[in-house]
Amino acid sequence: MLERLLVRNYVLIDHLDLDFSQGFSVFTGETGSGKSIMLGALSLLLGAKADKDAVRRGEESAEISGIFTATGEDVENWLHEHEIAAEDDEIIIRRTIKANGRSSYSINGSPVTRTEGEELGQLLVDISSQHAHQSLMKTDVLRKLVDKAASADQLFSEYKAVYKSLKAKEKEREKLSSLISSASEENDYMAYCLKELDEAELREGEDDDIRARLSVINSSEFLKETLSSLSDELRASSESLSQSLMLLRKAEKKDAALSSLAERLESLSIECDDILLSVREHLSSIDYSEEELEAMNARLSVLQKIKRRFGPGLSDAIRRREEYREKLRLSDDGAERLQDIEGEIRKLSDEAERLSEAITEKRRETASSLSSAIKDNLHKLGMPSAEFVIRITPSGQLREHGADDIEFLIAPNKGEKLSPVQNTASGGELSRIMLSLKAALKAEGDVDIFIFDEIDTGIGGAVANAVGDELLELSRSSQVIAITHLPQIAVRASSHFLVYKQESDGRTVSHIRRIDGEERVEETARLLSGDASGIAIEHARKLLEVQG
Repeated sequence: MLERLLVRNYVLIDHLDLDFSQGFSVFTGETGSGKSIMLGALSLLLGAKADKDAVRRGEESAEISGIFTATGEDVENWLHEHEIAAEDDEIIIRRTIKANGRSSYSINGSPVTRTEGEELGQLLVDISSQHAHQSLMKTDVLRKLVDKAASADQLFSEYKAVYKSLKAKEKEREKLSSLISSASEENDYMAYCLKELDEAELREGEDDDIRARLSVINSSEFLKETLSSLSDELRASSESLSQSLMLLRKAEKKDAALSSLAERLESLSIECDDILLSVREHLSSIDYSEEELEAMNARLSVLQKIKRRFGPGLSDAIRRREEYREKLRLSDDGAERLQDIEGEIRKLSDEAERLSEAITEKRRETASSLSSAIKDNLHKLGMPSAEFVIRITPSGQLREHGADDIEFLIAPNKGEKLSPVQNTASGGELSRIMLSLKAALKAEGDVDIFIFDEIDTGIGGAVANAVGDELLELSRSSQVIAITHLPQIAVRASSHFLVYKQESDGRTVSHIRRIDGEERVEETARLLSGDASGIAIEHARKLLEVQG
């Protein structure tokens, strides 16, 4: 339930602190007093979009906070998924709207997005307004209402999973078909290109290796001359080191301390000989033939041609070669793979059809019982001859939520034919259909807070009494909050809040306070006759006594 609502600097409200109780609460007041402002503040708390006009003129920000208690499984799961703790099932929602239009949102101190706040809000509170009544004209809303009453979450989940797999497999088929078609059209060209690339026997980095070899060949005369001189110098150094080592070994025989120097000099001599050998080997490798030079230039020319056609780099040409090979393979194997996918699609389609038929049957069962419950409620709400039917018609086409078209049909008066509610029902009738629907669905959901705005649109007299009785009955198992202008509804509430405006320091301010006793009698009299006259006062007192 909603236990407390705090509002600061919102539109005409400078400060508001309301404590709610379980049961039935009503808000009344003169037209334009701010009843819709209170509902607007609560809607923002539950995830409605906000703009800078929500902030009271001259203030930097508006803040709305609400304290709820909720024990529903859906709410618990949502909190768990978002890693938000709720001590003693208490949920504190806070929203701040800045004057520049930006807003911040938190639940039990944890920051959340507006969309996340809206998700939780829909689990906590069911708001029925004139706008919500119009939602009865939307087919998707009708489907959700029927499915909620069906209580077949497992069946719906199985169908959605199969349907999702079916769509994914159909997308795979489309992609493969496109690839096969593309490969088939380019088959000859790709085969020609692949033959050329295969014959080239490409090797990663081969062009760089050839250029490096050509650079050496172009510098061969310089290298031969330099390395030949280096070889002579190293040979002389080797002979000198050998002579030095021989002398040091002689001295070592007389002085053992020279042993380590002799070993170092011996290592140096060996290293010098090894370097000399390597230089001579490299010198001999510099020799080349004209045939080798011609072959390298020819090979480089081939690689340059390949890169121009398939490059820019040799690695790009190698990648293109593998792509051609894969596409040609698809051309050979794709038809077989496509046939496999078609088989998988048929299996998934059959399973989706089976589940869809089960959903249709479940919806028809639900529609029958729900239609009867709504019709009975409409009869109690001043439409004694109304006929109401929820029609489930399979469309023959699988969709995300099944294959059914769902319509709410009503014949408000005896002798009239059943027609879709959007073509037939008036505003007052839509209000009563919505109330009948909420009452019928109460046992099917976890929402324990119902808010009704303009539920009394277009009604009065005995019908208003019936609506008041239905709201009172609903409040025995849920918290019900109604904004009304009818005394027949107001007197049935256990808590009555008065909304009024006052001018202070040249500013208009909306106030809301709970009223009891004579204040409530006077407000009920105003609802009855427009003013608190003697006769109206007496009538109001009797109405309240009867309900009390």
